[in-house]
Amino acid sequence: MKKLLPGPFVPKLSFRLLKEKFEVLLESNNPVEQFQAKQVLELFKKNPNLVNKTSTLSEYKDNEEVVQQLMSYLFPAALANNEIKAAVYPLSNFTFFTSNRLTEIIENSVSSVEDIFKGLFKDKIEGFDLIPYGIILNSYYQFNIDLERPKTLKIKFENGKTKNYRITFNADFLEIYPNENAIEITQEIIDEILADANNKEVWKKYFPEDSWTMEGFGIINMIDTTLDETIDEFKTHLIQTNNESYKALVGDFRNIFGIPDLQVGSYMLDKSQIRPPYDLNFKMLTIEKGDTVNCKDYACSYVYNQLFVDHKLVILSNVERYHKSSGGNSLSNTLLKQGLKSAVLIPIVVEQKLAFIIELATYKTNQLNAVNMVKLETLMPFILSYSARSITEYKNEISAVIQQECTSIHSSVEWRFEEEATLYIQKRNFGEPTNFQEIVFDDVVPLYGQIDIVGSSDARNEAIQKDFKEQLKQAKHLLKIRFKSKNLPFYEQLIFQIDKFLFELEENFHANTEQEISLFFSTQIFPLFEHLLASEKDVSDIKSFNESLDKDLKSYYNARKNYDNTVNLINKELSGFIDKQQVKAQKMFPHYFEIFKTDGVEHNMYIGQSITRDKTFHQTDLFNLRLWQLQVACEMEAMYYKAQEGFPLKLEVASLILAYDVPLNIRYRMDEKQFDVDGAYNVRYEMIKKRIDKALIKNSNERLTLPHKLSVVYSSNAIEKEYLNYFEFLQSKNYIGEKIEIVELEELQGASGIKAIRVDLNHHLEKAESLFTVEDLEAIL
Repeated sequence: MKKLLPGPFVPKLSFRLLKEKFEVLLESNNPVEQFQAKQVLELFKKNPNLVNKTSTLSEYKDNEEVVQQLMSYLFPAALANNEIKAAVYPLSNFTFFTSNRLTEIIENSVSSVEDIFKGLFKDKIEGFDLIPYGIILNSYYQFNIDLERPKTLKIKFENGKTKNYRITFNADFLEIYPNENAIEITQEIIDEILADANNKEVWKKYFPEDSWTMEGFGIINMIDTTLDETIDEFKTHLIQTNNESYKALVGDFRNIFGIPDLQVGSYMLDKSQIRPPYDLNFKMLTIEKGDTVNCKDYACSYVYNQLFVDHKLVILSNVERYHKSSGGNSLSNTLLKQGLKSAVLIPIVVEQKLAFIIELATYKTNQLNAVNMVKLETLMPFILSYSARSITEYKNEISAVIQQECTSIHSSVEWRFEEEATLYIQKRNFGEPTNFQEIVFDDVVPLYGQIDIVGSSDARNEAIQKDFKEQLKQAKHLLKIRFKSKNLPFYEQLIFQIDKFLFELEENFHANTEQEISLFFSTQIFPLFEHLLASEKDVSDIKSFNESLDKDLKSYYNARKNYDNTVNLINKELSGFIDKQQVKAQKMFPHYFEIFKTDGVEHNMYIGQSITRDKTFHQTDLFNLRLWQLQVACEMEAMYYKAQEGFPLKLEVASLILAYDVPLNIRYRMDEKQFDVDGAYNVRYEMIKKRIDKALIKNSNERLTLPHKLSVVYSSNAIEKEYLNYFEFLQSKNYIGEKIEIVELEELQGASGIKAIRVDLNHHLEKAESLFTVEDLEAIL
C-alpha cells in the first residue's frame, strides 16, 4: 500500500476520526444517530487496534472484516446498487471498500480499479496534485486560497462504450498535520508560492519530503456525467451550421437516446403548406423528397390537431398499427416505405408561431415511445434556441437582398463590416471555424439630440376622445329612434351604457377606456346593427353610420387621423431636414449617425478614431460636430414653425441635446441590427438619455423641455464652459434669444449632479449658407 505521488505527505490509514465522529453522534438528540453510534463504538471497543494499527496493508488485512462492518455505516446497503463510491487509502489508488454499483462498473470495464484511480491525484503541474496543499493552506493555516480543480475520469467498457464520471472527494475523515521537519508557512511564503504556483520546485522548497502526515481515509463519490457531456456536445453542434455539424447532431441524438440507427429529419411550415426545411442538411422523413403537402392532407385529424393546432408532441411508437387504425395517409405511407417502424414529431414554436417540425424515426417498433421521450425535456431549450437562430439566419438571407436593394449599413462604418465579411469568407474557404464577429468601436464620444412633440400623449388622447364621443353620440341617436318605435328594454340598456361611456370620456378617461368602448361596439352595437340591416327596411341611417367608420379600425377616425397625419408630416419634415444637413456634417469628419422617428425625431451620433480608418481624429472634430448639432437644432425648429401653418393640427415641439464627454464603446447587435453601447459602465449614458426628456428642474414641478426652447443636458464644468461659448456665438448670429439660463435637474435614477443650459430659440432666424465651425467661433470670440 504505497502512496502514488512523491511529496511532503506521509499517508497513514486510520479510523480515529471516524471513531471521534460517532462519539459526537452518541450525544445527539436523534435516536437513530445514537443507535448507530452505540453500534459503531462497540466495534471500536472490541477492536481497539483499529485506531492506531491499520496503517499498513498487512495490518488492514488483519482487520478487514471489522473495517467492512464499519464502512457499512458510511455505505448503506440499501443504496449500494445506486451510489458509485469507494473508501480509499490516503493519496493512493488502493480502495478498501466499494459500493456494489462501482464494483459492477469495474467488472465491466477494461481496466482494474487501481488503473482507473491511478490518475486521480495527478494535476497539470507534472504530476503534482494541489488539493492536499490547498487543505494545508486553508484548513491548517486558514488561508483562503482556491487550488482545487475539477476532477473527471473516463472509463472504457468491454462493449466499446466510454463513460464520463465527475469525481468528488470527501475528506471528512482525513486530518493533515505537520511533522518535525515541516516549515511554518507565513504570508510572505504564500506570496512567493502564488507568484510562481506552476513551478513545482517552489512547492518542494516549503513542503519537504515527509514533512506532513495525512491520517485517516478518503471517500470518493462518482457521478455519471456521460449524458450531460453528450448534451453539452449537442449544444456545441447546434451552434455550428455546416454539413459536418449536422452529422455530429445526428450522432448526438443517437447517443442521447441510445439508438445507433436513429433517423433525424425536419420540415418547415409555410402557412398551411409543408415544405423542405431551412437547413437542407436535414432530410424529410415523413414527406417524399420534392413534395409539398397541405397540412390537412398530411395525417389523420388527431395528428393534425395535436401537431398543427395544439402544437403538441406526436408519438407513433408503432407506425404499422397507426397505419391500420387511421386507414393510411401521407405520414404513415412515407414512413413505412422507408421501413421506419416508430416515429416522433416535435413541433417547434418560435415567437408563438409553429415554425417547423423535427422528425425522429427508427426501424424497430416501440423504440421511440412516451418513456424515452422524457429526455426531450432537457433538450428542448437548446433545440428551441437553435430553431430561433436558424429562422433568424434564414430571414437574414432574405433581408440581405432587401438591404442590398433598399437599405445599407451606414456609410461611415461600412468598411468595418466589409473587413469582417472578408475574414469570414477566407476562414470558411479554408475550412476553418467561422463566426461573424460582432463589430465593436472603442472610445467614441456620443452625441444625442431630439425634437419632440410636446404633450403628444395628451393630444392623442384628446383625438381619441373626440372620435369616440362622436361615434357614441351617433350610435345613441340610432338607438333612440328605434326605442321610440319598438320600446325594447334592450335598447334602453344600450343607451344607458353609452351615457356611461360618454361620462367616462368627459370626466374619467383612462388607459382601458379605449379598449372597453371598442369591445362594446364589437360585441353589442355592431352585431345589433347587422341584425337590423338584415331584418328592417328603413336602415339608411345605419348604412350612413357604417360608411362613416374607418374600414380597418371599424370606428370614427377623424380627429385621430388629423393627429396621425400631423405627426407623420412633422416626422417627415424634421427627418428630411436633418438628413440633408447630415450629409454636410459627414464631410467635416466621418461619424456614425442614426435617426429614429417617434412622436418627433431622435438622432444618435458617435465620433472617434475607431470609426474611420482613413483620417486622424482630433478633438476639434468633436467640437465642430457639437456646434453643427446646435446649429441644426435651431434651424430645424425655425423650419418646423414655418411649415406648421399647413399642418392639420398646431402641435408644439421642444428640442433637447445630451452633451456627454466620457468616451464609450458601441457594439453592433446582430440580433437587433443596430449599434448599442457596450459594457455595464456605459449603460449609464443610455439611462440618462432615456430619462432626461421627462426630467424636472430641481425643487420645482417645471419640466426641463419646453416649447420654443433648446435644452442642453450635461454633468461636467468643462462641458458647461464649452457650450456657453457656443451659445454666445449663436447669439451673435441671431440664432437664439438673449436669455441663457443654467438649471439643475432633479436627481435621475442612476445619475446625479445633472445640469442643463436652456436658451430661447429664434424662429425667425436667417439660416446661414454654410455650417458653422470652431474657426468661425474663434474668429468672433
